[in-house]
Amino acid sequence: MKIVEYKLHANNEGTMSVPGWAANGGHYQNPDDYSMITANPDSAEYYVPDTLTELTVAELKTRQLAIHAKYPMQKMGENPGDDMVEMTDAEVEAQVDAWVTANS
Repeated sequence: MKIVEYKLHANNEGTMSVPGWAANGGHYQNPDDYSMITANPDSAEYYVPDTLTELTVAELKTRQLAIHAKYPMQKMGENPGDDMVEMTDAEVEAQVDAWVTANS
């Protein structure tokens, strides 16, 4: 699996869409630059731009922790009906690990 940072593409209808080569896109949006993360296969029979930023798991965690510091990620409270609460850095890293494992 390749972890790739990308942005949406404008289409002919004047809306935005996930690029066709983004196999599992839309994850971990950065509100500052509108970039997102996709998990793509290591090899593909279709064109994938070679100008994309590919990230290691450690780099993805660093990216997410920086975004989390500015835009805290939320999770459900402990009990039914509880308000959303801010995730800890360790929880953000664990979520990234779980996402990587699920997409590997």
